[in-house]
Amino acid sequence: MDNRKNLTRTLTVLLLVISQGMQNGLSGQQNRATITFAEKEFNFGTFRESDGTVSHTFLFMNDGDLPLIINNVISSCDCTVSDWPREPVIPGQAGMIRVHYDPEGRPGSFTRAVVVNSNAETPVVNLVVRGVVIPVARIEEVYQYKIGDLRLETIYAAFGEIYKGNTGKQMIGVYNASDDAVLHINFPDLPAHIRAAVDPEILEPLQEGIIELEYLTGELDDWDFVVDRLAVNLNGKTIQGYSLNVTANIREDFSGLTGEELSQSPLASFDDAVFNFGVIGEEQPVSHDFILTNLGKNDLYIRKISASCGCTAVQPETKMVKPGASARITAVFDPKGQGGNQKKAITVITNDPKHSKTILWIEGMVEVASGNVNDVMIPYPPDL
Repeated sequence: MDNRKNLTRTLTVLLLVISQGMQNGLSGQQNRATITFAEKEFNFGTFRESDGTVSHTFLFMNDGDLPLIINNVISSCDCTVSDWPREPVIPGQAGMIRVHYDPEGRPGSFTRAVVVNSNAETPVVNLVVRGVVIPVARIEEVYQYKIGDLRLETIYAAFGEIYKGNTGKQMIGVYNASDDAVLHINFPDLPAHIRAAVDPEILEPLQEGIIELEYLTGELDDWDFVVDRLAVNLNGKTIQGYSLNVTANIREDFSGLTGEELSQSPLASFDDAVFNFGVIGEEQPVSHDFILTNLGKNDLYIRKISASCGCTAVQPETKMVKPGASARITAVFDPKGQGGNQKKAITVITNDPKHSKTILWIEGMVEVASGNVNDVMIPYPPDL
């Protein structure tokens, strides 16, 4: 039966060829079939392994003078071809080749070839399909943090060190874990120095996106380590108890100063950097004055003073110290609720280009009411 079909097909082609030759008056001109594809490559983009088999149809046209016969279509591993013309494609007629790719067990990027063999003037044509398969476990592995239906790569945007006046940028991948609900994400009450945008603005179910963050140091009246906690709003509702944490280390850029400018710069000098209060009880707050003197030749500006938990630093009366003048920085330590060895830091940021950051210390021992210090000993230092 198959032999009879093949014979019928061959006779049909021969008749078409003879007919074409007679119509051309046997002029001796060599007529040929051609195969012209609308595209020879197709990118499936990024899709999940769980989406199952993806397909694409390559369209072509026989622009020649003779019938086009596709002898076979050979696909590389992982690809299958379900549809391609088994009968001759007459001149001027279109055809299609449908290619499928099964991603199961094949995570990552892929490029696969499909080879088309025919009687065309160009007898061999290579088609290519490519894409990236997200493995089943990748969603949970990459987007580890959850805020409602929103999953995030991280809830910490660490900008690191940024010079004052510069702008930092960070991107956080996000994913809508809902099967049926869209997510509109925004951040209410953003501080002036942070901008946030989501691309796309609305995440469709099971769609991935990007949160783009910009840190504008010129809009910030702060220095050194700065922490912001951004509330997250999903579909018009703020999710309580969750936030996106943004940190940055704001530094002053002294790299452009000349040797002459450095020689005329302010110089921060402290009378001491460590104060030991000895042994005190839980109800006995202690304080100490650190004296800052400007030994330089230009005005010294105190940019920021901050203290670690359990300690406070009283701001000086002035944040501008003239050459030769001094300022008092008072540190107060409250031992209530703390026992054992204690060490607290006071960080002072100035415009001294050689020592812009100085750390002062308050340390000592706090005895608990019971007198048994060993029972409540806190690792030393407890908060660094």
